[in-house]
Amino acid sequence: MQKKSGENRQSYSQRALVYLREQIINGNLAPQEKLVESELAAALGISRGPVRDALKQLAVEGLVDYQPNRGCTVALLSPKDAYEVFFLRGSLEKLALQRSACRVDSQGIFLMEAALDEIRALAGTGNTLEEVNADERFHREIVRSGQISRLVQMWELLSPLNGAMFLTVKSTNRKVPGYIRDLVTPHERILECIRRGDLEAACRALDEHYIGTGERIYRLSLLENKDRL
Repeated sequence: MQKKSGENRQSYSQRALVYLREQIINGNLAPQEKLVESELAAALGISRGPVRDALKQLAVEGLVDYQPNRGCTVALLSPKDAYEVFFLRGSLEKLALQRSACRVDSQGIFLMEAALDEIRALAGTGNTLEEVNADERFHREIVRSGQISRLVQMWELLSPLNGAMFLTVKSTNRKVPGYIRDLVTPHERILECIRRGDLEAACRALDEHYIGTGERIYRLSLLENKDRL
């Protein structure tokens, strides 16, 4: 009986986690919006315990901020934090490609193509969570190509922050009138370089995608802070 109770809590916690992650990443819950356990539990029809579990996990993922005596709010990675995550992810993927001599097996290429097709289909839909998931599937095949399990594990440690990175980029882009982020073209470039087995070009494409984006949002944040002074 105890085991069943534990399984129920885990199931409810996962349900709350999936729901809240989707609401935050898709922008239905705004940055700095307060997250009240009792209200969330009532909306989901569950107790507060599973909601608390979900909020703890979302804090690990960088999507929720917790402050003692003040509770939880929707978080937003700082531009500096986002840049560091971009830099680390890109560096690990380049290391994997260098290890494999830019060779991704046929199954990996197939999975990258499928993920890219999904990224194309999602363009303009506003479904950021599904974009995050497709992006993860695309880049996971790159890091797996190196065939170093610990390298993959290090990359996966950063994966929970991918949603928070997308939110930071999205929030920054909103401040530039008329700007539309193009997720398709960078991924097309990366895949084409890998198909050709061109290591140097693939590493450049990864730098443009990761470090270029990170530097852009960091520069924009510095300009915004300067304008406030």
